[in-house]
Amino acid sequence: MELDFNVLWKVAAVVFAAGGLWNELRAIRKDLSRLESKQDKYNHLQERVAKLEDSCANAHKRISEMHYRRRED
Repeated sequence: MELDFNVLWKVAAVVFAAGGLWNELRAIRKDLSRLESKQDKYNHLQERVAKLEDSCANAHKRISEMHYRRRED
């Protein structure tokens, strides 16, 4: 009887630990998914910022060309 109780206690402890590990793995997967989503949003925002910077630089270049062209005339 004593041996059976010890074996059952050890089995229960292993099952409990496995359940805790399983929950930790699920939480890690959820965090990774959330971080991937945030990274995708950040990358998309960086692409938009780069396009806006290029557009702004082109506009400044055109304005400068027009300004200096008028001065030469």
